[in-house]
Amino acid sequence: MISRRDVAKLGASLLLAPAGVRAARGAAVPWWKRAVAYEIYPRSFQDGNGDGIGDFRGMAARVDHLADLGVDAVWVAACFDSPNADNGYDVRDYRRIMPDFGTMADFDLFLSRARARGIHVILDMVFNHTSDEHEWFVRSRQSRDDPYRDFYIWRDGRDGGPPTDWQAAFGGPAWQFDARTGQYYLHTFVAKQPDLNWENPKVRAALYDILRFWAAKGVSGFRFDAITSLAKPSAMRDLTPAQRAGSGAFAEIGPRLEGYLHDMYTHVFAGTDLYTVGEAWGAPHAAIAAMTDDRRGGLNSAFRFDLQLQDIRGWRKTPWRLEAMRAFNADNAFDDDPHVWPLVYLEDHDFPRAVSRYGSARPEFRERSAMLLATMLLSLKGTPFIYQGQEIGMANYPFTAIDQYRDVAAHQGWRDEVLSGRVPAATYLANLAQSSRDNARTPMQWDGSAHAGFTTGVPWLAVNPDHVRVNVAAQQGVAGSVLSFYRRMIALRRAQSCLATGRYQDVSPEGRQGDVDRPGGRTGGLYAYLRRDEAGAALVVLNFSDAAARYALPDGMAAERVLIGNLPHPAAAVGGVLALRPWESVIYAVRPG
Repeated sequence: MISRRDVAKLGASLLLAPAGVRAARGAAVPWWKRAVAYEIYPRSFQDGNGDGIGDFRGMAARVDHLADLGVDAVWVAACFDSPNADNGYDVRDYRRIMPDFGTMADFDLFLSRARARGIHVILDMVFNHTSDEHEWFVRSRQSRDDPYRDFYIWRDGRDGGPPTDWQAAFGGPAWQFDARTGQYYLHTFVAKQPDLNWENPKVRAALYDILRFWAAKGVSGFRFDAITSLAKPSAMRDLTPAQRAGSGAFAEIGPRLEGYLHDMYTHVFAGTDLYTVGEAWGAPHAAIAAMTDDRRGGLNSAFRFDLQLQDIRGWRKTPWRLEAMRAFNADNAFDDDPHVWPLVYLEDHDFPRAVSRYGSARPEFRERSAMLLATMLLSLKGTPFIYQGQEIGMANYPFTAIDQYRDVAAHQGWRDEVLSGRVPAATYLANLAQSSRDNARTPMQWDGSAHAGFTTGVPWLAVNPDHVRVNVAAQQGVAGSVLSFYRRMIALRRAQSCLATGRYQDVSPEGRQGDVDRPGGRTGGLYAYLRRDEAGAALVVLNFSDAAARYALPDGMAAERVLIGNLPHPAAAVGGVLALRPWESVIYAVRPG
């Protein structure tokens, strides 16, 4: 907790020298440009004390799995003290570990084991908002003249209602009336997540001190949640018809965002090798470039959502198209801007499982489609992030009823859409089963025992019943398993620099096959691209289809040797043509024409 006297001192901390691990002099390439990262959702990774909730003792016990997989960094999702209105993304104390996850000593154990195995640890920082139980907000709502009042965004109402017509991301008004002081406070998400006022330099100073605290403990970087929502509009006005017809968001990449990021860089990250990555919801190519350009002093990289949102609209699931995925991958290579370093991912804790989303609906092709997706993820330019369970091909949970969900967004949608009578329950549930965040949050599947080796107690969220077949133990040491393939792909990426840093060129067979509709509302086809740098070139060919396909090498290209394939006896180049089986992927070392 911070006293009134501390508030007066906070502004001075902006003048402190940057904290953190100092960058090595003359370092040619930052560590995070060579890294393969892995996200852990603490609540669902490994329970170490039998209470049904994952924790840091459990995570420490599984560090060897991460090291054996070959990852270089671990992003630990929200893990600070929280009342859990939004699964930890409502922070009550930034300097305390969530009691569900253990103690600071448990965190230190995990950190020390990870660092001993050469794994960097990245922590989730929720700096757009806090919990309404955070000491700052508790003080802020006491009176209009409290020193913490301006830590948040308070406004008078209008015509007996909220100051504006802004809507929260999970539904409902973005303003909450507080009777004690007779004003409304702003919340981009749920009412228990009041937004911080980044215009106040004392807020920024307090947040920077939190970053220094964790950097001093030895963490290697930070992922910033909802970073594009920090800069609120300077004028509190209703949305225009065009804004309502668009995303409907009232705060998305505001004009002062770059200034805030540069201020944070200057006071915390300049001169260090700490990695910074933002959750850049709604940010297009140009905005990503502006936030992460290495000449501007902002973030190192950012999670884009162009691909993720193409087939998910709130709770609605729509068909995806391979041509859209191809277009995004080309755009996300940032070959037009050498000062921007991309990030690539297919899964995280906010989206459904990739194999259920982009893979085959046919059980016999499930594993090979999971390996095909691994081929793509780990052969694209940028820092790849693997989400827990992705390395064994974990799939969506077979949800059938609203009471099976734990996600606040699922229940808010149920109230707004179904209980209001706007949408039939069956329609909502059918879509939600494919789009819900809870698909990614079911416990990690370590073995085929009752609770998948995740816990000896009752798991906080049900274990996917397919864990009896899909689990780490069943795939350990099995040459043709998804887990084995991930290890091989990570090793190949490390050995072939062109796969990590080379230029990208789409060489798909335009006009010869294209995209074809498949059952389940998904589309498929042949997708091929070339990666090349000064050291060599590689051709990646992916058959996103339940049917066999033939791919003709581009004119003048010579296939020299197979680097990897997801099936035994990878497709051979006979007469310049590859005959690919359903969901086959192959990477060739080539001589471009």
